[in-house]
Amino acid sequence: MALPAAAPEPAAEPVVAPGLRLALSLLEEGVLTSRANRSCGSYVARAVPSAGAVYPYEFAVLVMENGAPTAFRIDTDRRTCARLAVGARVTAALDDSVLGVPEDGGALVVTLTRPWLSMRKYGDRGYLYTQLDAGHAAGNLLLAAAGRGATGALRLRFPRESLSELLEAGENCREIHSATLVPAGAAGEAWTRWTVHDETDQELRGSTWRSWLETTCWDSVAAWPEHSGSPSLHSVPAPLTRIRTDRRPSDGQHGLCDPSGWPELIATRSSSKAFTGEPVAADAVWQAVSALSTPLATDLPETSPLSATLVLRSTTDPERDAVYRLRTGERQPERLPSTDEVARACMQQRALAGASAVLLLHVPRTSLAGADSAAGAENLRELGFRCGALGQLLYLGANGAKVGVTAIGGFDTPLWRTLTGLPEDDEILYALLLGSPDDSGIKFDRLAMAHAQNER
Repeated sequence: MALPAAAPEPAAEPVVAPGLRLALSLLEEGVLTSRANRSCGSYVARAVPSAGAVYPYEFAVLVMENGAPTAFRIDTDRRTCARLAVGARVTAALDDSVLGVPEDGGALVVTLTRPWLSMRKYGDRGYLYTQLDAGHAAGNLLLAAAGRGATGALRLRFPRESLSELLEAGENCREIHSATLVPAGAAGEAWTRWTVHDETDQELRGSTWRSWLETTCWDSVAAWPEHSGSPSLHSVPAPLTRIRTDRRPSDGQHGLCDPSGWPELIATRSSSKAFTGEPVAADAVWQAVSALSTPLATDLPETSPLSATLVLRSTTDPERDAVYRLRTGERQPERLPSTDEVARACMQQRALAGASAVLLLHVPRTSLAGADSAAGAENLRELGFRCGALGQLLYLGANGAKVGVTAIGGFDTPLWRTLTGLPEDDEILYALLLGSPDDSGIKFDRLAMAHAQNER
């Protein structure tokens, strides 16, 4: 029952490096804070959603500090940065990972996942939620940088071993998810809340306590493949899935529009607790969905097996209600799901049953990386990033279109396949619902019990 004593806390230093100031400001804007006008009780609003509000990821930042490459571990709860390593060790890890620190005050922001935080609530499916949540966060960092006029680039396909060792990731049950290169830019004032302390002397830190339960969980996922293809040095802006965008709203609004307006969309994003059941305009839904075509700079292949299906089931334009395959723009003849069927397909999350539209992100089972997968197939981390980043784009698109939106990872895949006419071998990775928001309800997924996993 005893806990090890806490190590002495090193003296606090100010944040000096321009790149670190920039990275901390982007983390504040793109992940950590929200100005959404909603009642959250004890829940602290963030710029991105998370299954169960557990946020199973952390960050590290690599920048030039006093002329030397320096690695920092970021504690987002305490708003502190621990300096882990300086100089040759950092350079060697970057070289082995085919990465670098942008010059003249830029930063390399590394997202690390901690699957245990989600898996202890959701079991094995929590690993998927970890990837979706990290995709929301990493994708939103790119959007936050672009909103400041800086074109960042996200890398997922690079060797991780040396960087993981430098950041002490594996030994602490973390895995490196992605690395985002952010060029120099204005840092704003958010970094002033942060401090730095030095932890380059490992002997002064004391031992790290780790639960045997987390170790067991980690052992079950640590051997998963890192990436499917060879490292790519090029990050090309492209949409994360192919969609037909010819169904433009009649008012001419399309996508996320001018990047200068993205910071406001990010800051006021919110998840709907429930839907009233009142229809919303089909144009508003299409405006929100058009945000999926926003290009992001990544090193993933331009083409992907990931597809999106949109169900318009209750809009103010009933003649436009239908099932649409967004990859082709094809309108399917499927019968539209009833309110009871939506509730059943969402694991009896009845507060969501009044949604006017549902977006499903799905892939053929054979496209999932594994022993029998096709060459070049994307692994779950890469597909999870696509889904999470697309989900974040839909959140921002819905915010701009004044439509309520929420994402769920707990759903009845066979039933959704039946309701939407998807092939039997398709796996649904993510579901997002849009409609008229009702924020007077309870967000059941934030409770301790995993209702979306059929837990009773």
